[in-house]
Amino acid sequence: MMRRLKPILYAGAIVGVLDITAACIQTHIEFGMTPMRVLKGVAGGLLGRSAYEGGFAVAALGLTIHFTMALTVVTVFYLLSRKFPLPEKLLGVVAVGLLYGAAVFAVNNFVTAYFMSWVRSLYLHTPAVFKPPMGWSQLVIHLFCVGLPIALVMRYVNGNQRRSLRS
Repeated sequence: MMRRLKPILYAGAIVGVLDITAACIQTHIEFGMTPMRVLKGVAGGLLGRSAYEGGFAVAALGLTIHFTMALTVVTVFYLLSRKFPLPEKLLGVVAVGLLYGAAVFAVNNFVTAYFMSWVRSLYLHTPAVFKPPMGWSQLVIHLFCVGLPIALVMRYVNGNQRRSLRS
């Protein structure tokens, strides 16, 4: 059990930190937003616009949601990599990682965002709105801070597991 959980936790931590750091840097450069506001925006997926009026607890909720999503995305990749093994060559692993990052971006932007808007509409009585929240810079972040690190961590773990099985 721990052998399966370890790579998910490692990759989840790495991806969670890289992704939120990149998002905070990107939004600060583009819009002058603080990390606290970014985290409140993540919590806004559940709380709606009132999240921006919240304090530290709302930002902490946003961070929790963010890392839960990171662990979910990593777990999905881990399970897929058990069914469809990663390529042997590093270039193939990089390509798989970048494709996975693009897929995560597309699902987050066009499925999850709309779904959360619909769920929020049920308990906040607001209209479900479809407006993709992420732009091109977020695609780049998902490619290099989400998909690629996940694929590289899983390659590293798989390589170590194969070596330990041989010895």
